[in-house]
Amino acid sequence: MSRYELFRLLHVIGAIVWVGAGAGLLILNQHLVRVKDYGGLLTVGRASQALGVRLFIPASLVTVGFGIALVATEPAYRFTDLWILIGFGGILASGLAQTLVAERAGKRFLAVAAEHGTDHPNLAVAARGITLGSTLDVGFLLVVVWAMVTKPVL
Repeated sequence: MSRYELFRLLHVIGAIVWVGAGAGLLILNQHLVRVKDYGGLLTVGRASQALGVRLFIPASLVTVGFGIALVATEPAYRFTDLWILIGFGGILASGLAQTLVAERAGKRFLAVAAEHGTDHPNLAVAARGITLGSTLDVGFLLVVVWAMVTKPVL
């Protein structure tokens, strides 16, 4: 296996884990919000915090790190290629959606649940914010996947 093949393999595996886990978590969250299982959403939210450190951060670092290594070591790729710029922009947008929308809504959800329990009506608004942020997050990552596969040019 060449260095290029190894870097590409690790880059793709990281992306599969990152996007796949995010999509799975999004589907689970949407289901829990739809059936108004806020206790279940609370449990998943707490588990998601552990997944962030143990799964999402490592997978994102592997994906981005080996993506950068591919561009840095392959003469055919340039950091100014449109598809690579879309990749960086999408990753940035994904992180902003997660941080500014999903995490803020998650903190509101946890605060309301801690103060009023899992039957309080304000939980619905925060729960929808969590799923909105996660939907944007996964959506931006899917745009990145599209750009990596199709490699659009100007």
